[in-house]
Amino acid sequence: MTLLLACAVADIPLAGESPAPADTAEEESVPGPGESDPTDAIFDPTVIHDFALELPAADWADIRDNPYAENWHAATFRHGSEVVETVGIRAFGAGSLIPGKPSIKLSFDHFVPGQDYNGIEQLKLDNSSQDPGFMNELIGTAILRRSGLPAARTGWTRLTVNDEPAGFYVLFEPVDDRFLRRWFGDDSGNLYGTADGHHGQGLNPIVNGGPLDWYVPQTNAETDGSDLVAIAEIVASGSEAELEAALDLDEFTRMSVTRSVFGGIDTFSADGNNFYLYNLDGFWSIVAWDLDADLGYPYYFSTALVVDPEAPWLTSPWAYNPVSGAAYTDPVLSRAIASGIDIEAIVQESLAGPGEWSVVDAEIAAAAALIREDVYDDLLGYGTAFDQRRHDLRLWVHTRASALLGRDAAPCDDPAPGEYRAADLGPAGTVGWGSLLVDSTNWGPGFNIAGEHFCTGVFAHAPSDVTLALPPGVTHFSAAVGLQDWVQQCGDGATFSVAQDGATLWTSSSRANYDEPVATGTLAVVTGELHLVASPNAEYSCDTAAWVDVRAW
Repeated sequence: MTLLLACAVADIPLAGESPAPADTAEEESVPGPGESDPTDAIFDPTVIHDFALELPAADWADIRDNPYAENWHAATFRHGSEVVETVGIRAFGAGSLIPGKPSIKLSFDHFVPGQDYNGIEQLKLDNSSQDPGFMNELIGTAILRRSGLPAARTGWTRLTVNDEPAGFYVLFEPVDDRFLRRWFGDDSGNLYGTADGHHGQGLNPIVNGGPLDWYVPQTNAETDGSDLVAIAEIVASGSEAELEAALDLDEFTRMSVTRSVFGGIDTFSADGNNFYLYNLDGFWSIVAWDLDADLGYPYYFSTALVVDPEAPWLTSPWAYNPVSGAAYTDPVLSRAIASGIDIEAIVQESLAGPGEWSVVDAEIAAAAALIREDVYDDLLGYGTAFDQRRHDLRLWVHTRASALLGRDAAPCDDPAPGEYRAADLGPAGTVGWGSLLVDSTNWGPGFNIAGEHFCTGVFAHAPSDVTLALPPGVTHFSAAVGLQDWVQQCGDGATFSVAQDGATLWTSSSRANYDEPVATGTLAVVTGELHLVASPNAEYSCDTAAWVDVRAW
């Protein structure tokens, strides 16, 4: 497996290329956060758009097959009945930049100053090569925006080029002047993104070069980067009053903590990457960017489960300065903690509000259902990986929320009068390896099978024979079976059966990883020992067998 590092934060101007020209016309009035915005339609998470580009075949071949050159070409853009001529198009990105299906930047005003598309000057089409679920950006940025934190809107589009399918893309709102007016009410300040290969600095005092070696201005505001040097010095050694006057400490802290809560390991607070800094009249804010390595990034599922919101750099595999090699720590978060900001309160507030489990889980399920067919048709061929990721993403979010809350994040109902659950029936017996667990698994309280969460049951690696002691008066039993999520693909599946007094009462079909759970239905039973048997389909198995929703009455 080849691991690609996450994209650099900024859409860096090329050598000899200036930032996009400033608007020469009077600036339009832009709605603020939470206000109705006509551009919201393009970022509607319930819609998949169809974009079409037309350009000379040789120009498209240059973009598609030679993306690292990032050459601009002119194209005609079509969306439904709407047409925009002479639109700038080029590949963009860093670790995600691949031939065949490059990430693409559309600049409506690159060749025609002042031109836009329904108020939008630029769009970015991310190929999602580093996120087989195509959902991290949508879910992560939605949580941030609900938290009142600046983050780009996202959506999806199918792209055709010269009437040929070119891929399924995650659609990004660019962090540009319109974005700044929406969030901050003013786009006249200095906006900076990190330079390619120069993450790991954050707002630590700049070493090994000047500020414009590390940061690239993203607007036409005249700047030599001296304001970056000044704010880094204030963060490092300024008084508390100087810090509060120069930087939105609350916003920085809530941004850091919220991304840590949701497993950010490639962020400003974790490794000094994937962010914009905005200096408006000497007051600095932070904007999130590139969330594909949040939310239990597929290759760092377990690492992301233990990110410490007070010291996220301790878990990031990239927490070092790429030039000096020094370890990275976030000085802003360190100053916030020293000032007495209650990090735990922010964690709990996030999980009870903007990142509440049932809301996020429902968003993931809805998004996955909407885009699944398009991901299967995409050029990257991530179909199977997508199915795994959509289930593992729901597992990760539940596990992380439960761990930080100190309880099951899902609402778990109490037994009805006269009803017994697994924990009431003295489960015991033999398991293939590890331990028999009741109402818990390796990934926290409860169980996840094909993305669905179950509060109660028994977890026992196959082969296993779990016995339940049915008390007098019990005449009925029911459960469901399946293999617990998270890429436990070292076996060939398993079958399940329920037996009592030597008679088999029920047998499942063979179940594989990520198969939907199968219910036993209501079985007639008698007082005494009931056997729950999981049989692997191969001699060796590490399949994570689970009996869920176990009920006797």
